[in-house]
Amino acid sequence: MSDYHTYLGFASGLPADVLPPWLGGILFPTRSSPDGRATTAQYGLCKVEASLLEYGFSGEEVAIVDPKKLDVAVGPNTKVVGVGVLDPLGVNYGTALLRVLLKLMGYEARLQSYMSWATMRLLSHPSVLKYRPRVIVGGQGVWEIVDSGLQDRLGIDCIVEGEGEVVAPELFAKALRGEELPKYVVGKPADPWRIPVIRTPSKGIVEITRGCGRGCRFCNPTLLYFRTIPLEKVLREVAVNVAGSETRITLHSEDFLRYGSRGLKPNPDALLKLLKSVTKVTEVEEVSVDFVTASTAAANPSLLKASAEILRPTWSRRFSVIQLGIEAASPRLIRIVAPGKPRPFTAEEWPRVVEDSIALLNECGWWVCATLIAGFPWETEKDVEASVELFERLRHYNAFFITLPFIPSGSLRKSKALSTDSVLPKSWRALELVAITALDAIYKIRKLASYLTAGAGPSPVRVLLKLLLQLATSIGYRKLSRSLGLR
Repeated sequence: MSDYHTYLGFASGLPADVLPPWLGGILFPTRSSPDGRATTAQYGLCKVEASLLEYGFSGEEVAIVDPKKLDVAVGPNTKVVGVGVLDPLGVNYGTALLRVLLKLMGYEARLQSYMSWATMRLLSHPSVLKYRPRVIVGGQGVWEIVDSGLQDRLGIDCIVEGEGEVVAPELFAKALRGEELPKYVVGKPADPWRIPVIRTPSKGIVEITRGCGRGCRFCNPTLLYFRTIPLEKVLREVAVNVAGSETRITLHSEDFLRYGSRGLKPNPDALLKLLKSVTKVTEVEEVSVDFVTASTAAANPSLLKASAEILRPTWSRRFSVIQLGIEAASPRLIRIVAPGKPRPFTAEEWPRVVEDSIALLNECGWWVCATLIAGFPWETEKDVEASVELFERLRHYNAFFITLPFIPSGSLRKSKALSTDSVLPKSWRALELVAITALDAIYKIRKLASYLTAGAGPSPVRVLLKLLLQLATSIGYRKLSRSLGLR
């Protein structure tokens, strides 16, 4: 048993044993050493690990642990287990969408979601219950536990909501000294110089900005002030990933075009220097970006095209998808829930801005994953109809449109109960919007199965995933078509 068991253990990712072992290993792969130490991990855990190491803990005292090896990694001398959660109760956007779609297809989804099942299994793992280390939980999904009041029942000593780099080391140090921990801590946004460089490869994810600042009331990242990660730190994290054989790099940001900016207006010199620097790193095979804001793209077409010339998101490589949020097409509703989203344009211009940005992204070589939201507290039938009309106008673009049920997060987190029925849109037209956008996305995914599975490992794995994807989309397409009265 390695010395690090004496101190801290992290649970990284999700256990996959709810599925047959061979399928779980394909869909939820983990890489770790025989003693459980992860060789690549989820980005947030990598950041917390780095903050603990910078605080003064040694590499033998801290480990990010494969959740499938907790029986090896957690022992009588383990003092603290930190857990990162994304959707511990199964009520986030993706899970809620799946429940709504299943209901539209005629299925009642009464089973616990996979992510919730895996989280509960981790918190109640025999090694955790036997040795009773202090349990500290953080991550994007902690609000679900806070708002549901389940902290004590889940055996959680301390919850950290928000950013963890500054507060986590002090909490872990307190726990090791046997001191009482606060039950709930808010992690304030860290200045860029206090955000540490990761030490464990992060599956190719490298953060380039943090926060958004546009103030969308339903979204946590938009409520955080916008910060740029210095180029030197970005390149060091790229190097960490490359050293761990992670040669496909994804630059993570809420709006990559704003890298280096101090507001909504981009800084072209800083952005292009970043992209050129990362693409020139030896052994990096591919560089992609994950998010962009429609208004930033539409306002800066030349910068978007210059970025695409560096990144080359074309069919000849892997399938390149970038995400953006439409959320609502109604100017009235946008003014209420996302007043900063259209800037520098007006709310009335928002539908045109969305179309212009998607057209530009397609022209540059990206497919777009665009989200709408149905079921806002102030939503009217006219608002829903505006979203339907916008989707019908844009469906011919190379884009997947996903309509998500409204989830009470961000500053609106107290506006709904956390239950399956509460997240269902109330009007039939809103449910229909969920269904018709999903039907269109399923149709496109089925056609593009080969591209979407192109980077999924060895040939047999790619073939299997392609077949599974085609089977699932075929069944879903048929069931949804029937629910809409189509043939």
